[in-house]
Amino acid sequence: MDKASRQRFIDRCIHFPLDVTGVFGYSKAEVTAGGIDFAEINPKTLESKLAPGLFFAGEVLDVDGRIGGFNFQWAWASGHTVAQALLKK
Repeated sequence: MDKASRQRFIDRCIHFPLDVTGVFGYSKAEVTAGGIDFAEINPKTLESKLAPGLFFAGEVLDVDGRIGGFNFQWAWASGHTVAQALLKK
């Protein structure tokens, strides 16, 4: 994918409005599981084995943990891992 195509893709992802129309409250809150299987990524860099050059971080990966901020920690730690891998490319 050339630079212009990547930029168009990023712009569309960032500028894709989603209107929140309401919430169901804490009584209906739930935890979901799933995401990109770790068998499909390099665990040291979080780079896709299927599409080299594509990295994943945060909740898009199939990572589950207890409630209490662990998803935030995973988002920061996995983001850091990806950033470090990109710096080495």
